[in-house]
Parts: sequence; structure tokens; C-alpha cells
Amino acid sequence: MQYYAEVCRQENVTKAAAILHMSQSTLSLAMKNIEEDTGLNLFRHVGRNIQLTEDGQALFHEVEKMLKQVKRFESSVKEIAKRHNRLQLAVPSQIATVILPLLLGEFRQLHPEIQLEITEPAGGAALDMVEREEVDLAFVHDAEGRPNLSLRKLSSWPICLCVPREHPLISQKSVTLAKVADYPLVLLSRNYILTRQVLAEFAKQKLQPQVLHYSPNLSSVWNIIQQGIALSILTGNGVLPESGLAAIPIEGLRQKGFIVTKKGRQIYADERCLIDFVRHKFAAL
Repeated sequence: MQYYAEVCRQENVTKAAAILHMSQSTLSLAMKNIEEDTGLNLFRHVGRNIQLTEDGQALFHEVEKMLKQVKRFESSVKEIAKRHNRLQLAVPSQIATVILPLLLGEFRQLHPEIQLEITEPAGGAALDMVEREEVDLAFVHDAEGRPNLSLRKLSSWPICLCVPREHPLISQKSVTLAKVADYPLVLLSRNYILTRQVLAEFAKQKLQPQVLHYSPNLSSVWNIIQQGIALSILTGNGVLPESGLAAIPIEGLRQKGFIVTKKGRQIYADERCLIDFVRHKFAAL
């Protein structure tokens, strides 16, 4: 269609071939094939130039309309592609302590063309957002029992008792869950995957934890621990060195980290770039 339209515009095969960066013989053959395929007499030769017949003019009019539609289609595809330079992520607060510095630091420097829109819901809510396709992917500690999701493992961390640095337990390399039950606790909200896992383990061991409060904010949990009001149970990577707190592994409890996407959903180039970057970083830890 493009070849035919250019010949019609120029009314000269030689000029059209030059504009199209092709040989005159190839373009002439293409025009002959069009006439044979359509069964129409499209051109009449006048010296070195050509003129469109009535049928040729009618076909040119239809071809131009079609080419405009193709151009609009190409523009739409480019616009859709641009949207994939913007990734929507769900990163719960605990895993955010290790993921966000990577994403907002090194990844952003390496790939400034990729925009990141990040929300920090609880782990279960993050999985719901992936299932509803409200975000492109999530980073969570666990995602069992979600058949609609694809999981890519990042790492595994101990589940720890979080205490102030001056606490008597600080000298212990690990503690039992029974020992943890002796202390007042402040835990993350019940909709956090970690909290559900820990409460299930307390029940399994027939222990009764002394939970004073469930908080949706990791910073609130840290503050309560720092003031000596209660201890907490957090994933090891959720305790930063500068927090003034220490993490003591609880025997037999660990939590995995995953990158989560919707099963069957296409992974675009920018998503693949981010996934590969994070997995490479965790492989090096």
C-alpha cells in the first residue's frame, strides 16, 4: 500500500523508488503485481510519467484511508508501550526496608526512564492487589495458597524477637517461641502474613502470647520497643541497624521472600528489567 501510494503521489516510478530507497525495477514489478492481483488497469503511461486511471484514482483514495488508519494504530501502540515505562508496585513495610533503597537508589540511577509508583500495603493486601491487577507486581514475605499468582523466590530470613539493644536477652544467639511468650508483645496488624504465621505457630505449640497491641505501622512498633514497653516479632530484614534494636532468631521460624506477579499475565520488558535487577541483587547477598 505504501509503495502504491507513493507512486500515485509522484506520478513517476523513478522518483517514488528514490523516496522509498528501493530500485526502480523492484517498484515497477510491485506495481505490475498489484494490477494482476486486483485485475484493474491502474496506470497509463505518458512519456516518462504515469497517470492514474479512474480505477487507479479510486484505489489510491482507499489506500490513503487505510494508511491513515495504520498510522493511527501505530501511534496507539506506541502510546500503550509508553505506559509500560511506569511500573506499579506493592511493597509491604517489612520487606520495604531492604527493597526500597535498592529501587529508589541504584535501580532508579540505572533506569531513569522507568517510573515507579510504589504503595506499602500489608502483605495480604499486596497479594490481593496483584490478583486484581491493580499493581504490576509485589514483593512479599510469603504467598501460599494463591493459585492465581506466580512466585519468584528472592531469599529466606529468620523470624526474630525484636528487642532493645540493652535487653537481657541480647546475649542469646536464639530463643524459643515458649520464651517469647513470657514477654509482652506488640505485633504488626493481623492482616500481615508474618503475624498470621506467628499466631498460628503459637497455637500449634499451645502457647498464649501476651499481645498488647496490633499496629499497621512498622515505625510505631519500633517506637514501642525502643521505649521498653513491649517486644515484637519481625522478620530479620525488618530490623535496621540504625533503629537501636536487635533481632534474635526464634528457633524453627523462617520467612521466605518472593516477587509476585499475576499468573498468565504478560511480563513486559520494564518489569523483566526490574525483576532481574532485584533477583541479581539478592543472589549476591
